[in-house]
Amino acid sequence: MELTNCHVHTFTHDHTPHRFLPWPVPQLVRFKAVRNALIWLAHLVDSDRQTALGRYAEIIQTSYSSSQEKVFEILQNFYPEGTRFVVLPMDMTMMNAGVVDIGIERQHADLAALRDRFPESVIPFAAVDPRHPGIVETTVALLEHRQFRGLKLYPPTGYHPFDRRLWPLYEYAEEHGLPVMTHCSRPASVQYRGEPTVEMRTDPVSGELLSLSPLELLTRFTDPDAYLPLLQKHPRLRVCLAHFGGAGDWTRYLDRPWDPDAAPSEVSWLTKILAMIRSGEYPSLWTDISYTVFANDDHVYLLRVLLADERVRARVLFGSDFYVVENAKLEERRRSLRIRAVLGEDIFTQIARDNPRIYLGPAQ
Repeated sequence: MELTNCHVHTFTHDHTPHRFLPWPVPQLVRFKAVRNALIWLAHLVDSDRQTALGRYAEIIQTSYSSSQEKVFEILQNFYPEGTRFVVLPMDMTMMNAGVVDIGIERQHADLAALRDRFPESVIPFAAVDPRHPGIVETTVALLEHRQFRGLKLYPPTGYHPFDRRLWPLYEYAEEHGLPVMTHCSRPASVQYRGEPTVEMRTDPVSGELLSLSPLELLTRFTDPDAYLPLLQKHPRLRVCLAHFGGAGDWTRYLDRPWDPDAAPSEVSWLTKILAMIRSGEYPSLWTDISYTVFANDDHVYLLRVLLADERVRARVLFGSDFYVVENAKLEERRRSLRIRAVLGEDIFTQIARDNPRIYLGPAQ
């Protein structure tokens, strides 16, 4: 069966800023023995990778591979021959966490080379950040001349997804049938580190100056509600809210009783995305199960129940959020197979073969 993993990463430590981890961790992890000890300790404290600590440990693990190609070769070995992978670059150059040794331009170039080596397996997306000068022209060149297949957003690095500088790219993507993939879970392991600017605090829809803490502001950028203006303005633009609201919200959904009087900030993002899909008002809205269902075995059973709804099932994509290396030897294949077994072959085929064909569009 043709299988598509719609959400993987191949970035290395050279693509992360020098202050991505708190001092003195960046200096210490250069030494393999120290690195392995820190990873072991983080996994001992956070065995389910539910917090930033566990995610940082996984990023450390993968980041010390020598190249994107090396990361991809490890990933590829955990899936059947012929599996395709949507590879999502990470642009951390503007998150105010220090210098990035290999910028996003080189990361894109290396990803294009990876696609050229594995043309049947690698489906590259272009990372976009409206704060880069010439972002529209640069991205269109990747789409038209380097055969990149979609747009990758990561708003917690410091921008609203409806930023007006991105509007031409959304129009282009809608016109050419190209999909968008965006991070949608809390807390994000990659976030802007500085004091938000006036530009960041200005709501792109209302023009209101938002008096929020940095964390509240970045969470607002990531909230499913932040995409309503985009979905309303571009109803044919295929937008995937990755992670289906996030592992933390799935756990809270299972652990806490439903509160109809909860404040908007307390409403489960899983619940929000479900409501958006079930409403039928956003016919091009998608979500994926990356990281979220891999993080906790109980989430697989919740997914099976959610996918009993045909409307929901038609808008969910299989993805793993692969960016682990040594840990992947224990988890990537095991959890993929567990998901397949619990869902059953028919449902798994829909989310891992049929739905990706529709999401990626005719250019696939």
